[in-house]
Amino acid sequence: MRDELLGGRYRLVRQLGEGGMGHVWEAHDETLGRPVAVKVISLLAGGGGRGNEARARFLREARITAQLQHPNIVTIHDLGETGAGDDKAPFLVMELIRGEGLDTVLRRGAVPLPDASRWGAQICDALAAAHDVRVMHRDIKPSNILITASGLVKVLDFGIARAADPYATVDRLTRTGFIVGTPAYMAPEQARGFPEPRSDLYGLGCLLFELTTGRLPFRAPDTVGYLSAHLTQEPPAPSAVATDIPPAWDGLLLTLLQKDPNQRYPDAAGLSRALRQLDHAPEPAPPAADRTHLPTAPATTPLPPVVSTPGANEVLPQPGAASANSLTRRRVWHGGVDIATRFVLPAILFLLYNWLSIMETRLGVYVVMTLTLVLTVVLTSRSKRLTRGTGYAASAVIAVGLVVDVIKKQGSWNGNRWLDGVLYDRPYTLQLLYHAVSVLTVATYCYRETKTRRAQSEHGTSDSAEASTP
Repeated sequence: MRDELLGGRYRLVRQLGEGGMGHVWEAHDETLGRPVAVKVISLLAGGGGRGNEARARFLREARITAQLQHPNIVTIHDLGETGAGDDKAPFLVMELIRGEGLDTVLRRGAVPLPDASRWGAQICDALAAAHDVRVMHRDIKPSNILITASGLVKVLDFGIARAADPYATVDRLTRTGFIVGTPAYMAPEQARGFPEPRSDLYGLGCLLFELTTGRLPFRAPDTVGYLSAHLTQEPPAPSAVATDIPPAWDGLLLTLLQKDPNQRYPDAAGLSRALRQLDHAPEPAPPAADRTHLPTAPATTPLPPVVSTPGANEVLPQPGAASANSLTRRRVWHGGVDIATRFVLPAILFLLYNWLSIMETRLGVYVVMTLTLVLTVVLTSRSKRLTRGTGYAASAVIAVGLVVDVIKKQGSWNGNRWLDGVLYDRPYTLQLLYHAVSVLTVATYCYRETKTRRAQSEHGTSDSAEASTP
């Protein structure tokens, strides 16, 4: 209630919002004389002995979450319990942020791509800091993301969904009727009860999809529909939903929304780099140890219920057929070029040079040529510097051998009759063909190396970078 004093210190001023776990209040810290936000977890009120056990576990886990110190994470100042007997409820005391929730931003529609990439990168920075100390968020959604007036992202409620489950144990994360997380943004493995750090990246993928297109990757009338979609349906390409989405965003978001966690980005730090490259933004400076330079006039927006779903009879927008067909044709073309340069052309060059080597003994060059073509085929976005360097060294040997061979042949040609020798003398014709094969071999390797290195850079060394980037 208003004017109630919690923990003998925090005077409730006004209610800011009500969510599935409890109420959020603006309060006044009478000890330090500053405004704070207080979240009362009414979900854990009462319950007798089992309730006492659940509240004790919540406070233990909240203390772990309170250790997170990062500019993009809302700071927890204090925690405690209010009430007496069976009416006790735990509460968290947090910094008060003056800002706007992404749920409010999304009511106005999709946001510009530079904003989406910049905000997404800052969310990744917060997730990376938490994952480093083995803390997962488990509930990435718009209402848990605040944007301050200066454009700084603040992530709320790290681990609170997990801590607030009154029946959660180490091995059991859900009970009937209680889902840890929000179904519209929930990773398939989290829906099955086995969340991991990359589950947070899937939730962020749903959020970024919504930010860039104005709608979620899946639509459903209820919780069961959302969970079924995340488990069984393939998401549409963002550019098939909103025609102004570039291919780089398609690759990034579809990678994040892979059903298999191993096919997503390996970690939040790699995803942060990929998002900043999309925005062409520099890496942020390391956070200062002194937090007094952060915004000092802070507040939080009201928190909506844990699950928010569209109406049952809401008509879902359909992607334009022209956009979908154009995207399909583009993917088929790029896929064909990729297959040709990775497998078909190296195989043709290998067979052709093998035939040429019969005409003249070139054992050393033959070995180098074979090595270059093999490396062309095996190159992926995960290839290390040693593999790439070996390929370039072999290409250099071929190039040097080609130049030396041309110089020698030039010296043996007689005046202006060299053209006749090339066109009508079979050895010279084979020599010209050998030179062409050498040039094509070097060019093919350089093309594949550049392409896979660019995919590695764009996808943060993701295992699935090559699969998702034409």
